[in-house]
Amino acid sequence: MGKLKAWKYCLLLMIGLLFVVSEVSAASGEVGYSVRAIIPENQLDKNQTYFDLRMKPGQEQEIHVEVYNRSKEEAQFMIHITNAKTNRNGIIDYTNTTQTEWDETLIYPMTEIASIDEQRFRIPAGESNVIPITLQMPEEAFDGMILGGIYLEKVTNEETAEKQAVQIKNKYSYVIGLKLTETDVEVEPELHVKKVEPGLVNYRTAIIATIQNSKPVIVDNLMLEATVLDASGKEVNQTKVEDYRMAPNSTMDFTIDWNYQDFDPGTYTLKLHAKTGEHSWNWEEAFEIEKDEIQDINKKAIKETEIDQDDSNVTTYIIIGLIGVIFILIGVIVYLVRSRLR
Repeated sequence: MGKLKAWKYCLLLMIGLLFVVSEVSAASGEVGYSVRAIIPENQLDKNQTYFDLRMKPGQEQEIHVEVYNRSKEEAQFMIHITNAKTNRNGIIDYTNTTQTEWDETLIYPMTEIASIDEQRFRIPAGESNVIPITLQMPEEAFDGMILGGIYLEKVTNEETAEKQAVQIKNKYSYVIGLKLTETDVEVEPELHVKKVEPGLVNYRTAIIATIQNSKPVIVDNLMLEATVLDASGKEVNQTKVEDYRMAPNSTMDFTIDWNYQDFDPGTYTLKLHAKTGEHSWNWEEAFEIEKDEIQDINKKAIKETEIDQDDSNVTTYIIIGLIGVIFILIGVIVYLVRSRLR
């Protein structure tokens, strides 16, 4: 009878641990604040939750973002204006808060049009704050769009500069899109290949083709198909992607994975086809993989055998962890049984 109760105690203990784990996970995932755009009258589509504003040359306007602190203690926040860029996965990204350089075709960066007086601010528990953002349009009229974002982050675990060089350790962020237009004139996309070179992407060998969208328009539903040929004309690699998007006046590092193989020096040719809607482009770019250039790349690159070994190590760690849990449970059961029998 004592053993049966011990098993019950053990089961209750395990259930209790599950509840503790779930509560910790919920707490760690709790952002504790919300953000909303206060939509002005010159919003083109008032059903959208981001800013999509029709502006005029030289116009100055103040827009507002409301931040509500839902937590039970005062919280600190930071707000940034960002320029839209395109990441290597074909996704428009509004999160680069440290960008100091941008594509040469971006004449009117959002970071030079929108400004904020106070980037860092505090909000008491259960209260909200309305943040003003000033827009100053260029005097010269333009077609197309200016695209960027309003990036907000809750700052936690702040350390003083005397204690630690890194002041911000953890942050939870929101992004509100900010799109500005002056006309309905349709701008045609224009893509270019800026350069082609070998490199590492996530420690894997890859050919990186830098593609530029030189016009102030979003490129939607972009399909890219790449073929790499060696000096003899033999196909050595091929990649195809679909449903990519490119931000206006931005570049994207399009990667052709080299399948964990080392680079061999020589002359290669990239044949690249791009298509979006009725627009299509074809490029044929020769590039050189030089011996001196790739020695360091090949040395740092992860090999397929290492991936297999890593997978094997993970499996081993899981088995060891499960054995450890079993021994702990056995120890708890033995302790409870002995305690019950005393």
